Amino acid sequence: MYNASKWAVEGFTEAVSKEVKPEWGIKFTLIEPGGFRTDWAGRSMMFAEKKHPAYDHLNARNAVNRRHGNQAGDVVKGVKVFYELAIMKDPPLRCIVGTDAYKLIIQKLESQLESVKKFEKLSNSTDVDGYAGGVELGSLK
Repeated sequence: MYNASKWAVEGFTEAVSKEVKPEWGIKFTLIEPGGFRTDWAGRSMMFAEKKHPAYDHLNARNAVNRRHGNQAGDVVKGVKVFYELAIMKDPPLRCIVGTDAYKLIIQKLESQLESVKKFEKLSNSTDVDGYAGGVELGSLK
């Protein structure tokens, strides 16, 4: 649920950013942070006492405990980046913050591109005969 809710916020923000009128001057930025050394994964973290059987292959408590105190991110440096993004005249829609998050997003994008390329022929097989408006993968940059 945690990751699903983050994905929902990302999709909502991206969609709304394309729908508001430019003259309103509203800017959107999805800050996608990695791990920071806060108490988020420490004493403030709560776990359910009884796990649903569908999740018995996961051990969130162990995963969080292994990571707690070992995150790459320095909170003060992160706050400075957040502030810089907040005052930018033309901020990006997305900003990855943290070396761990950056590495993960690059891996995700490479995996998605590999999948798109693998199924390129299938993806481009549905046009009406004679239609010439498609986009070739090589033109995406």
